[in-house]
Amino acid sequence: MEIKFYPLDFEYRLKDGKVYMYLYSKLGDGSRVCVIHEHRPFFYVSIEGINTTELELRLKGLKIENRNEAAVVVGFEEVERELLGKKKKLWKILVNYPKAVPLLAEELESWGLECFEKDILFVHRYLRDVGIMPMTLVVAQGEFIDEPRLRIPAFLATDVHQESLESVQKLRILAVDIETYALKKEILPQKNPILMIGLYGVDELGQEFKKVLTWKKFPHTLEYLEVCDSETQLLQRFRDIVLEYHPDILTGYYSDVFDLPYIKVRAQKLGVQLDLGADHSELEVSEKGVRESKSSITSMVHVDVFQFIRNIFGKNLKTGSFSLDAVSEELLGYKKQVVNLDELGPSWDSNSERLADFCAYNLHDAYLTAQLCRTLLYDMIEFTKIVGVPVFDVIRMKFSRLVENYILRRGMEYNILAPNKPQDAQISQRRQESIQGAFVFEPTPGLYKDMVVFDFRSLYPTIISAHNIGPEGFRCDCCKLVGKVPEKEEYWFCTKEKKFIPLVLEELILRRADVKRMAREAQARGEDTKIYDARSYTIKVLANSFYGYLGFYGARWYSIECAASTTAYARNYIKQTIEKAREFGFEVIYADTDSCFVLLGDKELADAKDFMQEVNSHLPGKMELEMEGYYPRGIFVAIKGTEKGAKKKYALISKEGRVKVTGFESVRRNWSLIAKEVQKKVLELVLNDKVDDALVYVKLVVQEMKRGLVPLHKLIIKTQITRELGGYASVGPHVAVARRMVERGEMVVPGMVVEYVIVKGPGIIRERAKLPSEVGEGEYDADYYLNNQVIPAVSSIFLVLGYTEDQVFKDDSQTGLGKFF
Repeated sequence: MEIKFYPLDFEYRLKDGKVYMYLYSKLGDGSRVCVIHEHRPFFYVSIEGINTTELELRLKGLKIENRNEAAVVVGFEEVERELLGKKKKLWKILVNYPKAVPLLAEELESWGLECFEKDILFVHRYLRDVGIMPMTLVVAQGEFIDEPRLRIPAFLATDVHQESLESVQKLRILAVDIETYALKKEILPQKNPILMIGLYGVDELGQEFKKVLTWKKFPHTLEYLEVCDSETQLLQRFRDIVLEYHPDILTGYYSDVFDLPYIKVRAQKLGVQLDLGADHSELEVSEKGVRESKSSITSMVHVDVFQFIRNIFGKNLKTGSFSLDAVSEELLGYKKQVVNLDELGPSWDSNSERLADFCAYNLHDAYLTAQLCRTLLYDMIEFTKIVGVPVFDVIRMKFSRLVENYILRRGMEYNILAPNKPQDAQISQRRQESIQGAFVFEPTPGLYKDMVVFDFRSLYPTIISAHNIGPEGFRCDCCKLVGKVPEKEEYWFCTKEKKFIPLVLEELILRRADVKRMAREAQARGEDTKIYDARSYTIKVLANSFYGYLGFYGARWYSIECAASTTAYARNYIKQTIEKAREFGFEVIYADTDSCFVLLGDKELADAKDFMQEVNSHLPGKMELEMEGYYPRGIFVAIKGTEKGAKKKYALISKEGRVKVTGFESVRRNWSLIAKEVQKKVLELVLNDKVDDALVYVKLVVQEMKRGLVPLHKLIIKTQITRELGGYASVGPHVAVARRMVERGEMVVPGMVVEYVIVKGPGIIRERAKLPSEVGEGEYDADYYLNNQVIPAVSSIFLVLGYTEDQVFKDDSQTGLGKFF
């Protein structure tokens, strides 16, 4: 019989000497099924120059003892694959179970043989070999069987193949959030109990599920609150609810590192079995360092929304913080509820009625997490469909791994053999290699009017595609006299045949153009464009990451020559654009990487468009210069202490009055809100030709600052911890604060943003850096914030207008600045 299903989660099992993939899936009617399909693991070995008769005899006698089952070769077949543009004869070595692959490959390499694809995850191997996509419609032939170890029906498949790329539409989502006991924000799961577990679910029909579990009785009117007798019973109820609700997606925010590991530790300590998987398996937590920690439940997709934000989607956000509060405010339009978590422990000990506020806070966090998951799910599924690996893996990947997995998937279509991952010595060597970067035409500091900005659309991806840049075509034998790379006569790429890397990248470029067209058509029809927007963003991210991947030291398809050639072509094209602009009579005031800023002067926008069309008429492939916008005014500032223009630091105002700020403190995380606000306001006033008002405004801010009237929340400085605390040679304020947080028992990990305020008093800056909760209103050091935050944020702007810091910030400074065009 035949069934159609959407595979969500994957694992493999060994049974009777065979390897079976278990595809935990959803049927069209919303019910669940586990499709079981046999698949044999394998790797490749080169047989070029090898006595295959002798090799066959050695393979037949090869057996490597392992703890549970010996690793043996069960068969082989001769194949031909393409490796970096060259055909290669290989044996495909079939083995008895997935973990036998690296064991046997290592042994064959000790014989002097060259092995390939020996480190591919078996789940990924299966998906590529069979040619199916997670979260899309798949069809299987077979029959239902009795599988007593499973809580859901089992279907033994004889054949599995892709039916269509239609995505699963309706998923059941359950968000979890916990609150734990702490008196000093300490995170001690072996000691401190879980006080509350907030659960918020949305089923396939959009119906809500709300529940907060706790084990303390107190006065309340909360319908969703369930009071258990003990923490043990709370954990048991959590287990029961998850099993009863059986979500397709279990989601949390930082749940890989905090919520689920904490639940796991408490359950183990109290003897509660968390057998949440459809196969009765327990919640699994892999601890490979904080940044690599993963929590999983077989048959459910655990989506840690924070991981997706940090690794992939964060670059698309304006917020400088990836906290649940900041991300929710930007993506959903609402924030966390306000409570003082320092008071949760004391309130628990005193049976305070205020515990109801903490329960509401707990549920609201779960609600925000669920809504973020639903909002971002389109993007997650689109990445999965393009990259071809499970959602669980996709959201935990950085850009280089996303690109590599996309290439690996596409390699199956083109009979490509994947190069091996670099060894430590290769990585060390690659780390020492560098390339020349982009060309920058320095701006002259000043206030300008009537500016047009041009951008090359997807410059690096289109260069790679247009010039066939890839390791397969580098220095080919057929094109030595043509296709030379600018500035690098010793480099050339094949001009006769499109090679693999630029080919699959070009397909992404074409696909995105098609998706954007469909989005425009859908919008014209009044239809929702969310799926198209998600797809377009996914393709853009992958395409733009190819250049970085080619120069990434850990890449299989690493080629520093390709990366260097890409930037060489980019420099060449931006220089040509500058020269062409001058030929058309435009004054170029700034150019950087893929952008060119020109002044209209006495010309019209139509002339600028003519210039753009002339440039485009000479561009190869999919390269295209676009008009990013016309701006009546713009300002460029100088590098501090010099008269040289600062690159990537400017502000522009559109005809509609929208201000675009690049490179200034107002768009950076490690500046206080007061500095950002002052800078943004000054830029807006200056660009609107209200320079006198800008000076008056700044003076008022200085007066308020000195009088201690600036609200505390505007003084918080946020700085990211970029490494383990022991790895800092010099201790800045954020490191000092982070170390005090650790002393209090709080968790501080790389990637975390630390917040602090500088207060009055003796001692160096780091000794006066305090957590916001430790600071009262008016206790801040006004001189520090003026000299290190406010003045540096605006002094370069006023300097362009001819005014020094003394003239702006001294009480007797003049205030009239006049016009500067």
